[in-house]
Amino acid sequence: MLESPLGDLIAPSRRRFLQLGASVLAGAALPVAAWSADFWSQPREIWLTRPATGETVKTVYWANGELVAPNYIALCRLLRDTHLNIAVQMDPVTLDILRGVYGWLRYFGIDRPLVVLSGYRHPRTNANIEGAALRSLHMLGQAVDIAIEGVSSTQVGRLGQYLSAGGVGFYPTRNFTHLDRGRLRSWTG
Repeated sequence: MLESPLGDLIAPSRRRFLQLGASVLAGAALPVAAWSADFWSQPREIWLTRPATGETVKTVYWANGELVAPNYIALCRLLRDTHLNIAVQMDPVTLDILRGVYGWLRYFGIDRPLVVLSGYRHPRTNANIEGAALRSLHMLGQAVDIAIEGVSSTQVGRLGQYLSAGGVGFYPTRNFTHLDRGRLRSWTG
């Protein structure tokens, strides 16, 4: 068994996590042995909120092996650069990272939206953010900064590291976590 990124909770193996996530989507309460579907083959739902704009989207963005266009567009709109009101096509792998976080939290009984602080950033917006990387993946639609009510940024970051999908930035003093689909790395800001 692996240590849970959520602290005292016991984490299942990666394979078991994926199976459990599929059961959560299906609403099943069956023993693990009864689950045959893989987590990533199930419809991919995420719940995002953006307090700065008052927007919330809870939707399935991927089903039957493809993006669900209207729902994907709604997520891209929520993840837009709010300073310039510019939306881009967000990288689907970045959405999958958010899906992994959301699925994991639901497994542990935490059914809350992921609070989006930053998604896509236009280069001009990025240049005006203190401490932003010059080549930030936010400018490619491949990064998000999130928080989750009742879950520390350190716990979210540990979960991001467990998913091994890209970079993880820990910002405990500002209570958010950066997640991206870039190379595996982590830092504290």
